[in-house]
Amino acid sequence: MRFFHVLGLAGALAAGVASAHEGHDPNLGKGTKPPPIAVLQLDEVRNANAKYLDEQKALDEGFVDIGLFVPHMGWHYRKLNRVDGRFDPTRPEFLVYADDPCGGKRHLVAVEYVVPFSESRRAPEGFFGKADEWDHNADFELWTVHAWLYEYNPDGVFAPFNPRIP
Repeated sequence: MRFFHVLGLAGALAAGVASAHEGHDPNLGKGTKPPPIAVLQLDEVRNANAKYLDEQKALDEGFVDIGLFVPHMGWHYRKLNRVDGRFDPTRPEFLVYADDPCGGKRHLVAVEYVVPFSESRRAPEGFFGKADEWDHNADFELWTVHAWLYEYNPDGVFAPFNPRIP
């Protein structure tokens, strides 16, 4: 049964390119600073996922480009077996890449965590503190939160959009 739920989630994620993050509250996470212990968690995440700075490494390890581009976010790569309803800071469900403005390879800009509504009625307990405001994405029935660890975001590390990303 869980397989079909995950398969359905995969189809929904791939199908909804245009409205993927429509309805995101652009003010979520804006200007909120994580507490020191969350900063330490974010350092762990940054270190654990630095290997994915190379897009090919992400593909080799099972992340899939689902063809989902969202302006001021980027391209979303999903690792299906991680969409399991659990928050593990060092194992995000998505990696977010941006195109190189000079035509080179895409580069990693953020990680994204998702938890299906079916696994959690409330926003998940994520990072320490309250800076990571999870978005209620009704289109995909997911809780989502980004962590902009590889591209500075003037709106905050947990803001859903990054004005520096085209």
